[in-house]
Amino acid sequence: MIPVLRSSIFSERIYDLVYYGTAKGVFAILTIFLGLGGLLRERRNRTAIFTLSLPVSRFRLIGTQMVVGLSEMAALSLLPAVLIPSLSKFVHESYPLDEALHFSMLWFACGSIIFAAAFLMSVVLGGEYIAPVVCYIALVLQALITTTALGQRYRLNLMWTMGEFGRMHWDSRHKFLVSDPLSWGRLLIVMLIALCMLAFASRIANKQDF
Repeated sequence: MIPVLRSSIFSERIYDLVYYGTAKGVFAILTIFLGLGGLLRERRNRTAIFTLSLPVSRFRLIGTQMVVGLSEMAALSLLPAVLIPSLSKFVHESYPLDEALHFSMLWFACGSIIFAAAFLMSVVLGGEYIAPVVCYIALVLQALITTTALGQRYRLNLMWTMGEFGRMHWDSRHKFLVSDPLSWGRLLIVMLIALCMLAFASRIANKQDF
């Protein structure tokens, strides 16, 4: 029988709280708000005309919003990888940096879909709260729909993918709860879908009449 180590309990609690539980949900919600952009919100605040009068193209304005938002999301996805391994020392524990970076990559890739959906909704829908509410509802519906057998088979649930649901296992020493290697092809497809959504949102924003 393999003894249960103190480190095993610590690793499991970190996973349950951060990578599978509360922190992951907070990240998804914050990503929705980071993705809000476009010019409709500025028109509501009566600043769109001033913004469009700046000596830069509309494409550059929209592109800047996307780059800044994605950069903020990247920093947010890396935050657990920075904090958890370093702060673990204060409780005389350790957490693998490579495992933390593994989840940061998953959070960024899956978060890019959430970010792109939020940006697209904010470009299409006016109002201060309509876009984030619609995006949140869409995220919940996506999670519910993909609990079907087909969704489980192809791992279409974004939240499950972000948390490696059903793929975690113990290392050889039963010390850390770890995941399988990243599927880079799958992550590339996810980010390409997000890129296509952002390109579509940019095209719509460029054609909007103010």
